[in-house]
Amino acid sequence: MNLTLDDIYEYLQEPHRYEHYIMACCEYHDDIKPSMLVTQGGYKCKSCNAHGTLEKLYQRVSGRVVIRKKVPNPSAYLWVKWEEKFGSIQNIAKIAHQNLINNPDLGCYLQQRKVDGLVKSCLLGYMDGYYTFPILNEFGEIKGITARVSPTMQLKRGKYTTTHDCPVKFYVPSWRTLLKNDELYLVYGIIDSLSLLSAGYAGFSSLTGQSVNPEWLEQYRKTIYIIPDKGEESSALELQAHLGWRGKTLFIDWPETTKDLNQIHQEYGLDMMSSLIEKSKEKYHYD
Repeated sequence: MNLTLDDIYEYLQEPHRYEHYIMACCEYHDDIKPSMLVTQGGYKCKSCNAHGTLEKLYQRVSGRVVIRKKVPNPSAYLWVKWEEKFGSIQNIAKIAHQNLINNPDLGCYLQQRKVDGLVKSCLLGYMDGYYTFPILNEFGEIKGITARVSPTMQLKRGKYTTTHDCPVKFYVPSWRTLLKNDELYLVYGIIDSLSLLSAGYAGFSSLTGQSVNPEWLEQYRKTIYIIPDKGEESSALELQAHLGWRGKTLFIDWPETTKDLNQIHQEYGLDMMSSLIEKSKEKYHYD
């Protein structure tokens, strides 16, 4: 049985469902206010620090033993296959980029997301049904890649996969923009960071599937605006608390049918996206 948040929701006490997580009363202490965060990766109580896998929690609250079935994950061997074929991460990124340059029709997903204008400057590529987003350091060296499966071959899980042990912990579409600006904008999706760059913001994002360690941001002694997706504000506020004076969470007034910046970009345009960002910043101008 491969558990989802939907499977466990009905067994929890006072659950509050968000897009990618659930907040509920902890099952391991006398909790009167929801303090247990439950995600696909497991659970952790912010009060008593109880933590474990989703299967462990499900067994406790439902009384049923979970037998996990192995599900093939096509992306599990992706990097091994590509490195055996092309020799290095750097070669993979360059060959995938050239492939997209030579065959622009392959970039239909990027066109749909309205970030196809950044293919050349950000070295975006396409390889074997995956869009590639090279992860560069401040010197322009390719240190890793995040790959996103094309919607034409959508998988049941694992849309994104990132090279192992990447020393650069954030995706930065433009280091030049990031280093020269006094205000930085942290989002949780690579495509969202590309939309920010398109609008002239110094945007960067966490690597897919990885939480943000505040220590990774120590080098930036600047204001860092955190823009969470709709429904994920609690994780942004937690990060803000660790960043002190630098951290400021922006609460976007999301237009109907949108939940992230790229969706605003797609449906309403960059001017609307910028306007909503600036409006949400106003609260800090008067504090």
